[in-house]
Parts: sequence; C-alpha cells; structure tokens
Amino acid sequence: MLRIILHSVHDLLYLIRMERNQGTYRGYGFLVASSLLFTAVLIIGLFHLDERGVLYFAVFGGTLALFSFSLLSYLLEVYRYLKEEYLRKKGWFSFLFDFLADLRLAIFLMIVIGILSMLGSTYVQQAQPIEFYLDRFGADLGYWLWRLWITDVFRSWYYIAFLVLLAVNLIACSIKRLPRVWVQTFTKSRFERLDENMERHLKPISLKVNTSEEGLARFLKSMGFRVYMDREVGRSYFYAEKGRYARLGVYVVHIGLLVIMAGALIDAIFGIRGSVVVPEGSKSDVLNFQARKESIKLPFQIELEDFRIVSYGEELQRKGKSGEIPFKEAIASFESDIKIIQNGKVVSKGTTAVNSPFDFGTYRIFQATYGLTGEAGRVKIAMFDKRLIKNPQEAFVGELELRAGKVSEFGNMLLSIDRSALNLEDERKGFEGELKPALILKVLMDNKAYDVPVVYSPELTVLAQSQPELKDFPYVFFLLDFEPQFFSGFQVSRQPGTPLIWLGSILVVGGMVLAFYTVHRKVWARLEGDTLKVAFWSHKLKEEFKKSFLRSLEALKHESASDGK
Repeated sequence: MLRIILHSVHDLLYLIRMERNQGTYRGYGFLVASSLLFTAVLIIGLFHLDERGVLYFAVFGGTLALFSFSLLSYLLEVYRYLKEEYLRKKGWFSFLFDFLADLRLAIFLMIVIGILSMLGSTYVQQAQPIEFYLDRFGADLGYWLWRLWITDVFRSWYYIAFLVLLAVNLIACSIKRLPRVWVQTFTKSRFERLDENMERHLKPISLKVNTSEEGLARFLKSMGFRVYMDREVGRSYFYAEKGRYARLGVYVVHIGLLVIMAGALIDAIFGIRGSVVVPEGSKSDVLNFQARKESIKLPFQIELEDFRIVSYGEELQRKGKSGEIPFKEAIASFESDIKIIQNGKVVSKGTTAVNSPFDFGTYRIFQATYGLTGEAGRVKIAMFDKRLIKNPQEAFVGELELRAGKVSEFGNMLLSIDRSALNLEDERKGFEGELKPALILKVLMDNKAYDVPVVYSPELTVLAQSQPELKDFPYVFFLLDFEPQFFSGFQVSRQPGTPLIWLGSILVVGGMVLAFYTVHRKVWARLEGDTLKVAFWSHKLKEEFKKSFLRSLEALKHESASDGK
C-alpha cells in the first residue's frame, strides 16, 4: 500500500512540475504527499491493527503534525495567490472559471474520491444495519462510520458532490485548452510557410540535395505524411502533417470520464439495492433496505417455485463427471427457481444461483441467503377410508403430495397446508434439523371445511383425528414424507447508469489508444535550388522523431546524389 501511495505521489509531483508557471504550486506536492501519508497511517490504525501502541500513536502524531503544517502553509500561499488573481482579473466569472479549470483541483478531487472509493469497496461493507457496524468496529468507530455515511459512501451527498465537481473541472479544463489545440491542429492557420520569420522560431536544418519538388513530396508521403505544397518564384514550400487526431485523444478520454461519472451519478441517485425474502411457494414485491430500515414496492412480484441446496456430488453429476471426491455431501451452491409476475401474469422465469444472477429488464436478482421458515414445504400423505379401516388394503384411497402455498385437488376434496411445525416437541431442534413435524391440513369437501391434524407419529395422528369436529369426516390421513419449507433471500439491484458506464469505458479506452498509439507530427520545408531547409515538430517522442527524420534525410541526400550521377 505504501509503495502505491509513493508511486502516486511521484506521478502527481510530475504533473505539478508541468504546471510550475503558477506560483502556488510551490508546496502543493508537499501537501499531497503529507496528506496521503497521514491517510495511510490512519487507515492502517483503524482497519489493520488490533492494538495501537505507543509507536503507532507517535507515527500518527508525526504524520498529523506534518500534514497540518503543510496544509496551513499551503492555505496561506493560496490566499495570497487568490487575492492577486482576483485583483488581476477584475471579475468573478473569469476568476471562478480559472479556479474550476485548475489542475490542482482535479488532483485534490481524484485523491479524495479514490480514498472514499477504497474505503467503501475494501474496508467498510456497505448498506448494512447500524448494529452490524457497532458489532464489527465497536461502539465509537461504528457509530461515526455510520454518521459520516462511510457505510453507504457511494450514495452519500459529499461523494456525489465530489463527482459533480470533478465533472465540472473536466469540462472547464477542456473548454480552456481545446480552442488553442483546435486552432493549431484543424484550422487553416496551421499552414504556415517556412519563410525567414518562421526560421527564427523553428530553427530549421539546411542541407544540399539533388531532388525535385515531386521527389521531396514522394519522400514525405512515404513517411506517412499528408503533404501540402505552395510555390513562388525560385522557391517551393512544403507543409506535411500526420496523426493530427491524436491531439483529440485526451478530450475523448475526458468525454468518456464524464459519461462514466454521469452513469455513476444516475446509479447513486436512481439506482436501488435491497433484499427480498420469499418463502417457497410464495411471492413478494417488498424490497427492504437494511441500512435505512425502510422498504419500497417493486413493479413486479418474485415467486419462489423451488429452492435447492446443491452438494458437490450433485454438481459433479450435473456436469457428467463421476468419481469419488472428498466432502461430496458438503454444500457447493444453493439455487432458486423463480417467476416474475406483473399484473397477475408470469412475464419471465428462470433460475438464480450463487454467482449466477437472474436478469429482468434493468433489474438483477442475486441469490444471497437462505434459511428455514419453520413451516412445511412439501408433504406426502396417505389417505384411508374410516369405514374400511379394519382392512387397510381396501381402506387405502391414495397418496397425495402437498406444497406450501398451493391448493391440491383429490376426488371431491380441495386440500392445502394451513399451518405446521418442524418439531412438535421442541421448536428449536426443528431448526437444527431434528424433525418431528405436525401440521394442520385445510380440507374443503362438499362445501364444508375441515381442519385435519397430521402428526409424525401414526398413533398420535389417529388420536388427533378422533376429535368430535372430525366425526363426520370420512378419511384418515397419515404422513408419509415431510420436507421443511425454505426461504430465499434475494438481493435485487437496479443500476440504470450501467449502459452509460460501459459506453464511457469504451470511450476512455478508445481515447487512450488514440492519445498513446498515434502521434501528431509536422514538417515544414523550403526547397530553393539544391538547398533544402527543413524543420519538424512532434507532440510526443520529439528526440526519437528527430533522429529518425535526420536518418531519413541523409538517405534522401545520398539517394539524390546517386541519382545525379
């Protein structure tokens, strides 16, 4: 981490030196370095050290004093500079525009946004209830993290404000610098003759050649230049150029960053991320926000058809693999078959599993958690006719499977699970996997409703169904199979700014390719008899271009000499 910070400081100091014409950059590098060092020590103490001894507090106090001194010194310099600038510009608009287009503001904003993003994505789990942070970080630190919005930093007002300010800074920087670049690169004013006035500025190289205008034009074109030529008595002027669009690469990157920030702002303001808990056989449209302890209604319902726990053995079986593996009964994943219901109609269905979300429009549904509801999920019962109970084979009516939340039909009966318990004797043990179930079945037969109890023990079932309320009910039910009901905890997120973020990323990559892999270069030449004067310019890699161009000129000179012979 310290290496990363030091490397960043080095890069920032280089940028600052590039703008050394502004006096207040003096001390800015020291301020940046001291602030990063202080932040690193603070983060290490808060999140990496279990115990903070005398040595840590000595280092912390030293870095705090260093940062405080650099900050006060720089603020004094800034005050003097701003006062001079305001008096010189004599206008708030010009003064404010230059402030917003300042490189120092961009560096400060990027450092702050980077630190906040690191805290939110690495050190502090986001969007949890306050109790989670109090338990994890202690009462004092957890409370302040929650109060300062570090627990939901990407939606905090100050993070959004920093993003907006950085976007304004990028726009102001582009507006301030683009006109000059545009004039030098894309307007006709760049077509300048290499006359005596230009010679004093460009300091051209003079050499003897034996070539024609056409030969010199072919030479420049062979190097990839676009050539423009002008003539006057006894002289021929050449202007050659290539890679001019490379100058726009940085602005394409700026546009890409602005698009990314627009997507991030849309996600922060209009995006949602919460949880929906759905028991098997049920549906829900209530999205809960744990951190804010509030909920909203989704524009659709999620129905959980079936929940499965997948072991490693089952996973290998699905992939068509065989063989003995250790821990094959261990849990490899868990998954849910779901339906999306809108206006009472099923509009989509599929499966969501761990690391395999289900997409519906702009929403993504993740399988996050699961657990037991304490109710029956699936039961299988056998039905016998009371009148023939002495002869079980003749009394047997049939078997029926019932699912939670569903109504099943058998003969002239409609049956459903009304209520149930996992363990009739000890509810806690039922949640631990020790099942001794009991349930009440709601039966509607011949327009009359019955509550029929069914217990894990046949003897208890017969006793329970002997109550007077079931005297005229013609059947006895016995429990054959029982599976508890699970619930699925889904994390539902909607990020409408994601397409913009993808578009911005493409623009940033394209702009970087344009800026780094193409180079804007210019050549001015004047051919007068056998004397060639040539000057050249390169936006980047100037020395390399100078050497390669001189080698090419020497080759042209020798080639021309040999042609003359």
